[in-house]
Amino acid sequence: MRQRTRVIAAAAVTAALAAGSTAAVASSAGGKPGTPAKTTSASEKPGHDAMAAAVAGELHVSTARVSAALQPLFAAGHADTSSPAFAAAARALGVSTEQLSAALMHAKQSLAQGS
Repeated sequence: MRQRTRVIAAAAVTAALAAGSTAAVASSAGGKPGTPAKTTSASEKPGHDAMAAAVAGELHVSTARVSAALQPLFAAGHADTSSPAFAAAARALGVSTEQLSAALMHAKQSLAQGS
């Protein structure tokens, strides 16, 4: 059961991260030919901002703190709940990996319902 929850959480996080990355690529892909696309930081991407805000609400911490903690996961484009990066993000937020995983799942579900 615990492994299934981890797999579901990892899939939810990966889907949410991919959605945010897709939105950022789509928004920065326009422009004049030959002009480099504007690069954005993880905190500037709308999907990432929404995910960070939703997780912050779940964990009762600041959005800035969540955004900073999740930045390596957003940069990687996926989140393996057993990875050192995921554990580091949980530590930075002062929660267990299970709590972070649950918060990410709830955040994704709430964002999916809102769209």
